[in-house]
Amino acid sequence: MIKDKYIFVSKTGDNWANVCIREGKFKDVIYNYGKVSVNSEQENADGTLPFRFEYSIIDNATLKREEFGEEFFTLIGDILVDIIDDQFKEDNFEYITDN
Repeated sequence: MIKDKYIFVSKTGDNWANVCIREGKFKDVIYNYGKVSVNSEQENADGTLPFRFEYSIIDNATLKREEFGEEFFTLIGDILVDIIDDQFKEDNFEYITDN
């Protein structure tokens, strides 16, 4: 279950919580998300909407930069989908447009 793979963490003075991966190759990596956007004009082949997101690694847990490839990107994408899904369920979502 994806919820078991991460927790939210923060330190004094942080405005937003960061995400800490709890298991696997990326255990103890801490990162946060930046801008998230959805392309509502083009669907994926499976009918879902493609989205893009920015992220920053706060603590690399001694992993080298080259170890953060497609596997990491897929994992944090799955975590982001879970977080967004929770926000929709709680009706706790803020919409921002670039108009």
